[in-house]
Amino acid sequence: MAIQNRENLILVDSHVHLYNCFDFDCFFDSALANFSVCAKNYHGSEDFTPFLLLTETRDDHYFQALSRSLEKDSERLDDRRNSPLKTWTLHPTSESCSLRARSRDGRDLYVVAGRQIVTAEDLEVLALLTDGDFEDGLPLETTVERTLAAGGVPVIPWGFGKWLGRRGTILEALLQDNPFPVLFLGDNSGRPIFWPRPPLFDRADRQGVRVLRGTDPLPFERESFRPGAFGFATRGPLDPERPARSLKQLLLDAETELFEYGSLENPWRFIRNQISMQIVKRQRRKA
Repeated sequence: MAIQNRENLILVDSHVHLYNCFDFDCFFDSALANFSVCAKNYHGSEDFTPFLLLTETRDDHYFQALSRSLEKDSERLDDRRNSPLKTWTLHPTSESCSLRARSRDGRDLYVVAGRQIVTAEDLEVLALLTDGDFEDGLPLETTVERTLAAGGVPVIPWGFGKWLGRRGTILEALLQDNPFPVLFLGDNSGRPIFWPRPPLFDRADRQGVRVLRGTDPLPFERESFRPGAFGFATRGPLDPERPARSLKQLLLDAETELFEYGSLENPWRFIRNQISMQIVKRQRRKA
């Protein structure tokens, strides 16, 4: 397959989780629908290439499960029968970290492996565009270094309460020194619309560190409708057989323009989600 036109519109949700409570077909249908709305509303286009960048925790292995059900040969028939997808089909690329999901009407959506890592400082690092294995509990700088060594793109995402106090000071010092050739911050749609823009985003702007946006869905069935609704857009060449590498090259190019899209969380849903997450955390501690 030839590299697509340089003016190709690429839409990216850079913070995506899958959960057992999700209907996977509904999840992918919703993602494609949300991407379509964003392409039309923000760019006046119905022609776009969508990406879901997975950020799986150490306990999640959905990318591996999806990869086992790829539509590539008859020897995988049993795996395909056990696929979590019924109306979508999955197809390989030339990369181990990416696959192509195809809807029943023939539209494609790229799914790319990645991890969400908890550091010793209780901050998070997203290792995007890589199927590498990472260890929790290491220092922040070590985690970023290991992400880069694995060929991934490191992102430190905003989280409710996680950039305050001691952790905020640590991150501010890291941004001030920034010893890394590649580093991004992350924003997500769970940040409430009434919340002031975190000052560390302004610090990042001054330091030349860009912000990647993603939905960061929570582990509730209602959240399966969110992927693709909040992210960033760009334009550039894309190799359909090496989509992760193509996207990484665009992100590493300082001249690549990134356009934000999507809305932050409304107050009612934000409060509901915070209460729900506290209940989930208490249940996990009891288990």
